[in-house]
Amino acid sequence: MSFIEKILGIFASMGDADRDKKRFLKEIRKDLKKRGKYFRLKGNTAQPALAKLFYEIYKEVGPAQVLLESLQGSDAIKSIIIEKFLSPEQIQLLDNLSEENIRSRCKNQKNLREIKEQIKQELIEIYSFFDLPLARQINELYSSLMTLQEFIRFDYYFLLKKFDSMLPERDYAYNTRFDGINGEYIVDDLKDFDIILPSIDLDADWERLLDILASYRDMEVISRDGWKRVLAVLKEFRKTKIIKLMIMHLDEDISYKVIPEHNSYEIVEDFLSSVKRTAENTLMSIVGDRKKSQQDSLLMAVFGTTSVVRMKYYTEKSNMAFSKKINMGYKYVEPMNYLKAFYLDYYKGPIRQVVDKLLITGKWTTSLASQQFSEAYHQLMSLSDDLLKFDNNLADETELGGKLKRLTKAADRDRNALDAMSNVLKTINAQGLSIINDSVQNLFSIGKNLKRCIDDYKAPKHELVVNWKEIEMMSELPIVEEMSEIYKKIYYFLQLMQNYLKEES
Repeated sequence: MSFIEKILGIFASMGDADRDKKRFLKEIRKDLKKRGKYFRLKGNTAQPALAKLFYEIYKEVGPAQVLLESLQGSDAIKSIIIEKFLSPEQIQLLDNLSEENIRSRCKNQKNLREIKEQIKQELIEIYSFFDLPLARQINELYSSLMTLQEFIRFDYYFLLKKFDSMLPERDYAYNTRFDGINGEYIVDDLKDFDIILPSIDLDADWERLLDILASYRDMEVISRDGWKRVLAVLKEFRKTKIIKLMIMHLDEDISYKVIPEHNSYEIVEDFLSSVKRTAENTLMSIVGDRKKSQQDSLLMAVFGTTSVVRMKYYTEKSNMAFSKKINMGYKYVEPMNYLKAFYLDYYKGPIRQVVDKLLITGKWTTSLASQQFSEAYHQLMSLSDDLLKFDNNLADETELGGKLKRLTKAADRDRNALDAMSNVLKTINAQGLSIINDSVQNLFSIGKNLKRCIDDYKAPKHELVVNWKEIEMMSELPIVEEMSEIYKKIYYFLQLMQNYLKEES
């Protein structure tokens, strides 16, 4: 073909397309003429009969718009749907894993290991219920429900008010006065509705879906007879194709085609993850509550209060500045506070007094026995000084504290400063942990030796210390009471610290 022939061919095909469009639009107008009950070509008038069809839907689903406002994403509706597919025994097993029932099961159990194992096995059993075919059925039912909600949420009132400007919202007893209107006013509304229309399965198990909605709201959300009338209207829309024909005519768009939104949902996996997460979080919470209760009990036994704050610079307040830059900070604030308080309140007071009596006044049968006691005692004295120095070295005025402060300020703009800050914090925490570990070991040695002294004092024949009467004379209280009281304090304190060391290990 020559160039001229090609150009003429293009114009010829354009002319054919234009003729085809006119022919199609003419056929559409013929079809619309047969549906004059709903749309009159003269004046492009949408008739009151069309409004009545939409009002028939609005009357039935309007109340549900409010009742089902928060339906999408609701865990309650997901549970209701899933339980429809389970046996009573399976539902009971699921109920056993609710937070309330897990707490009830753990209430009188000191050791949670057995219950943890039971819950693990129950979770495995629940996961085994949901094979692929069952999961597909559940997901499809939920998807149908979400499609129904989209249908219900369509703004019927906005559309209908264009036919009757006096129409009150959600007054279903109102005597409507619909007038014919220019179809241009509602063409966009019709397009929105036409997207939803094909997604409604007229043959779906509507009784089951309405049962689920009734369970969700504890009432009939849409009447069964009313929904049958809605389905009849939808059948009329599909049979007459009035909406599609009106849109194509009003827009003069013969290529108009609806692309329905078929959203598929996967709720089974999310549901199982939620059940597992609830069980795990509840167990963690119970363990945390017990640990907190035990910690508070030990704090009361040792210090007479649950609020123990002694550190000046190694504090949670300092951690607030670090947390803005990096996900770390002073790691052992609580145990360091307790350790410093124990040194200040007991070690340098009652413990020192009793140990001095035992080591200075006491006459030990072997030097080896007293030497172990003495070494632990002096080690603690040195560690006490180390702890005070450790805390004071973090003040802004010191070399270490000043360095950390400078690095914290620079960390926003300098990656190297951020890394250096992280390394400094790690070093500081390692020093703190070392002081805690060494203190615990030496306190354990003090406690062990105190227990040996208490047993020796009570024994008919003293084999460790031979002059208990002389030591007794130097004490305001019976020496055995003083030793026992201090031993209890050390015992409870070591239990308190052991919780933190277990976490670290």
